[in-house]
Order: sequence, then C-alpha cells, then structure tokens
Amino acid sequence: KKFWSTKDPGQKVFTFKVGVGQVIRGWDEGFLSMQLGEEAVLTVTGDYAYGEQGFPAWGITPNATLKFAVQILSIN
Repeated sequence: KKFWSTKDPGQKVFTFKVGVGQVIRGWDEGFLSMQLGEEAVLTVTGDYAYGEQGFPAWGITPNATLKFAVQILSIN
C-alpha cells in the first residue's frame, strides 16, 4: 500500500544529504550505489527502515519491510 509519493498533487521533490542519518538507513545505503538519473526499487527490511516502532502516522507497522520506487534527479 502506498503511504507517500512526491508524485502526488501538491508534493515536491524530496531532497536529503546521503550518509548522515537524515533518512532511514536503507535509503542512506541504497542511494550510495546509485548514479544520476538512475531509477531503482529499494526493498528495505524493518531493521533498515522504521524498526520496532514503525511509523504509525503513515500506517507502517513495526518491523515492516518496505519497497520504494526512487530516482536520483540531481546531485549537489
């Protein structure tokens, strides 16, 4: 079930700094292996996502494995 998309109306491109803990560990590690313009599906296990707490506000249960369709649009 989709819980968030930057492609939804009113949403903006999501930006973050890789490798400094601004996002879940699965993104930090997954994006490091990607190149500009690349699209990927990241499958992130609970221990690399939201762990035992989950993310109730988005309906993410504890230890949930998540799939993200992602693309790198720019690198600064």
